[in-house]
Parts: sequence; C-alpha cells; structure tokens
Amino acid sequence: MSDTSLTVGFRDVDAAALDNILRCLEHIPAMDAGRAYKARALELLGLTPGSAALDVACGLGDDVARMKAVCARAVGVDRSRELIDRARARHPGCEFAVADADALPFADETFGAVRVDRSLQHVADPARVVREMARVARRGAVVLCAEPDWGTFLIGGRHTPVTERIQHDWVRTFRNPWVGRELSDLLAEAGVGDRRQEAVWLPTRGFAESDLLFEIDANARRLSAELPDALAWLDAYRRGEATAGVLMLTCWGRKT
Repeated sequence: MSDTSLTVGFRDVDAAALDNILRCLEHIPAMDAGRAYKARALELLGLTPGSAALDVACGLGDDVARMKAVCARAVGVDRSRELIDRARARHPGCEFAVADADALPFADETFGAVRVDRSLQHVADPARVVREMARVARRGAVVLCAEPDWGTFLIGGRHTPVTERIQHDWVRTFRNPWVGRELSDLLAEAGVGDRRQEAVWLPTRGFAESDLLFEIDANARRLSAELPDALAWLDAYRRGEATAGVLMLTCWGRKT
C-alpha cells in the first residue's frame, strides 16, 4: 500500500496526491449506478422547501448543490480545506465549512436531514461520526449513510490465486472495509429508528475505469514481487473485459 493510493489518500486529502482523488470523485457520480444510488439517496432524505440539510464529508459539494435545489438550507462539511475551497468555487450558492466529521460545529438538533456518502470507510471511528450526525439531526429527521461493503468486491474473469490476492490486498487497504454491512447497527446505536436498507451493484467496464477506481495495475505490480504470475495476469485482464465491482449499501432511518 503506497502513500499515493486512493485508500490512503482519502484519509487525509490535503496530504495526498490530489489528481487521482479528484478523478475518482468526478467519475463515480457520472456512472449509471452512481447516478442511480445518489438520486435515490436524495429522494430518501425527504427534503422540503423549508428544510435544512447537512452533507458530512461533502467532497466537491455536488450533493450539497442537489440538496439546495430542493430545500432552504444545504450545508457541506469536509476536513479537507482543498476540497472545501473547490466546493465553494464550484457551488457559490451553497454553504461549506472545514470541519471534522467526528466533531461537527453545529448545535444539537439543527438539521432536518443528515447524510454521509462513501466516507465512513475511511474514517478512524465510524460510530463516533454517526453519533455526531444523529446529534445534529432534529427528532424525526432522516439520517442516511451510503457505503460500499468491500466484502462483496470482485474482479471479473477467470478466478485464479492472483485474482484472489489482488482482491484480498485491495480490501485490506481500507480502514473499515466492512462498514456497509454495519450501517444499520451504527445508526441504531446512535438513536436512529425505523431503519431500512437498499443496495445497488456498482460495476466498472473496461480497464481504464476499473483501474481508476480500484487501482488494478498498481496492485498487480506490487504483488508481482511476491507472485511473478501477477504480471501475466495483469496483461490478460487488461486485454479482456476487465470488469470489477462492489455492492453499495444505503441505510437510513429517523432520529428517535
């Protein structure tokens, strides 16, 4: 795991290689499955023209802009000053702040909806972040989390020991690879009731897309120091359909 990998970079964006992170942030919402789960998450928030909503770890702020289009106040926070600066430039009509997800700078029961998307997999303490989300949500407000479960990650094509190792090594670069399946419990522990969950398969097509999101090339080359067959595997994968994917889970409920 290098210090330029996506999984490490998302832990501290301002100290990372930003280009890869930006490409990833831009690409996922442009995918068919990415658009679908994001549209569904927005619908599930139940926003109204008079409501206020918060996006935790908001990245480039695109979801904040989508919320602002249907509610009175939309706020995005992220610990990355670089991403917040870009979000402000990108969406001047929205409200953004630099803040840690586990210490939100808002009073109790401020927002009518609170969301986080693909960030709990990277944080040091997902339970603390979800508790903070519930704290700043009003009673009856929707609290929503959308995360991949990397236990479902697969690389397409013929299954080989190299395939299995690349999948294994990639999954274990995440701080919280299994957080997708833990979302309902995390919400329950934070005082969120009436919980429900949906899932959508997030597939990639072709080598360029699979490599962008899952760093197939770098992981195979790293593994080749131990398993020389990894380079032949990489060549075959590149010439084939080069599919990969992971299950995205969205879990939501209402603060009790």
